[in-house]
Formats: sequence, C-alpha cells, structure tokens
Amino acid sequence: MIINPHERFFRRTALVTLLGMAVCATIAALLHGRQAAPQPIDLIMSYGLAIALFALFGLLWLRPDSISRVIWLTFLVVLSGLAVPAWFYSVRAWRVPGATLIGSFPPITAALLGLILALIVFIRPRRLLLVATASWLLVASPILAYLLTHPIELADMRGQEMLVTLGPITILVLFYIPFQRGIESWVDSLQSERARMQALAERDGLTGLYNRRAGENLLVNLVAAPDASDALILFDIDHFKRVNDSHGHAVGDEVLRQVARRCESLLRHEDVFARWGGEEFLVMVRGAREDGGAHVAESLRAAISSLPIEPVGIVTASFGVASFRPSDSLESWLERSDTALYAAKAAGRDRVARG
Repeated sequence: MIINPHERFFRRTALVTLLGMAVCATIAALLHGRQAAPQPIDLIMSYGLAIALFALFGLLWLRPDSISRVIWLTFLVVLSGLAVPAWFYSVRAWRVPGATLIGSFPPITAALLGLILALIVFIRPRRLLLVATASWLLVASPILAYLLTHPIELADMRGQEMLVTLGPITILVLFYIPFQRGIESWVDSLQSERARMQALAERDGLTGLYNRRAGENLLVNLVAAPDASDALILFDIDHFKRVNDSHGHAVGDEVLRQVARRCESLLRHEDVFARWGGEEFLVMVRGAREDGGAHVAESLRAAISSLPIEPVGIVTASFGVASFRPSDSLESWLERSDTALYAAKAAGRDRVARG
C-alpha cells in the first residue's frame, strides 16, 4: 500500500507519541515498585498501561492502516489509566477514615494536559472539544470536588498544585481548542487557494488540459527516469484555420474542447495530455505496447472523427508518434514526433505516422 507523505508523517508522529507514553508508563511502574508499600492499584494500572501502550505501538508498526483504530484505543487506555486512580483515591479519601487524597494520589495530574495535547494533534476538530471536555470532567471532577470540600488538604502545597493543574490550567488549554480549529481552517483555506492557483498556472483555460509549460516540466521529469516503452504523440487538428475563418473563434474553441474531451476519455491517469499550442496537442503514453504508441494514436484519431461537431461536421487530425530511444533527449524525441506529424500531413492528413 502506498502512503502519501502526510500520512507517513502522521503515522510516525503517532508511533513516537505511543513509544513516549509507553516509556513514561514503564518508568512510573518501576517507581511504584520501589516504594516501601506500593498500592496494588498503582502497580496494576501502571504496568497494565505500559503493556497496552507497547502492544498498540507494535500494532501500528505492523499495520499502518490501523492508525485510526490505534489512536482511539490509545485514548481509551490512557483515559482509563487516569480516570480509575482519580475516582479510586478520591472515593477512598472520602469514605476511609484517616485517608487523605494528597498523601496517596500518584503524581499523574499533569498527565491530563498531555492527553488533551495529544487529542489536539490526533483527533479531528469537530469531535475535539467534546472529547477533551468529557475527558477533563471524567478525570478532574472527583479530585476537584474533594479538594474544594476539604480545605485542610487544599491548604497543602500539593493540594494547591493539583487544584491549579486540573482547574485553571487545563480549562485554559480547553479554551484554546476553538482557536486551534480556526487556525486549522485557515491553513486548509490557504492550501486550497494554493492548489487552485497552481491548477490555474498549470492548466489550459480553454480545454482544462495541462498547458505547454506544465507539459514540458512533466516531460523533463519523466525523461530523467525514462521507460523504454514510453511513446510520444503529437497531433493537430486538420484545417483548423478554416474552422475559425468559416465559423468564428467561438466555434473553433468548442472544437478544441470537444477534441480534448474525446481524447482524454481514452487515456489513462498516468499518461500526460497537454495542449501544446493552438490546435496542437501532445500525449506521452506511459508503458506503450510493442507498437510504440501507434495503437493509442489510432484510437485517438478514430475518436476525434467518430462523430460530427456541429456546425463544423466531421473533424479530423494528423498524428506523429515516436517511441523513446536510449539516446534521446527531450528535444530529439520531440523533434522525431514533430517530423512524423508533418509526414502524416504530407501523406494526406487524418492518419498516423511513426518517426
């Protein structure tokens, strides 16, 4: 499966993030294990989180197409790793005499910020605010509710740090999400405008085909890594000046559009089709058959003359075909095609000649 550069970057970012989370969870598990009397829930959650994150890393490494599923599974795993301790220690501090929250809760309050930042990177903007807010409520609400109802623990420096981190700082990050959506929309509009301007610069305004400049650039790149089976076709519409003189330029423009449409419908996506100038067109056939592109040229010739174009009637075209030779430069290849085109005209037009 071919992965475009944007998808490749997105996947690599996800892999690095997963690996970083897995390492952090492993460090937390080792630190819990070194305590004199570690809480079983801390060991279970930290080791379980580390194993799950390493497994998700391996899944994404082996199955790049599973990135969407892996992202959502990672979100659920990390959210569980934060929400379960938040509710367990808060309820325990409320219900067990002598128990405190700030004295037992593991140092994971800042991890909620990391989760929200990861959501900003990986979750689509439409769902982002809802998912991030729900995550904050699920993790922060029991801790904040406990601290606000226990002023003694809130007076402790740890309690104040937990309140500020889970309260104002996290809410401030949530407030930035709509701005992030606006920036993303602005960037998308810039990219769309850039693509539109590039299309205008590359495309012929009348036929929608590549213009000559874009066609030349494509040919230069293709000739740099040629295929011996490639073929170049030059063709132009026979007696086109008579069409303009007899019916006017508006009819002549319609003839050009019709010819372009008929030929384009027969060509493949990988072939290059350009308006070379006036009534002349260029086709580069990628991986032509042993006939060196003559069959393709004959199909195009037949398609052009298959039906009349009103009010002109039947329109024909002459074709010159040249197969690529190892000794060819772009100029020599074009010259052989052009010579074959003139040979087709000299032989009576409405035919294919090979050069």
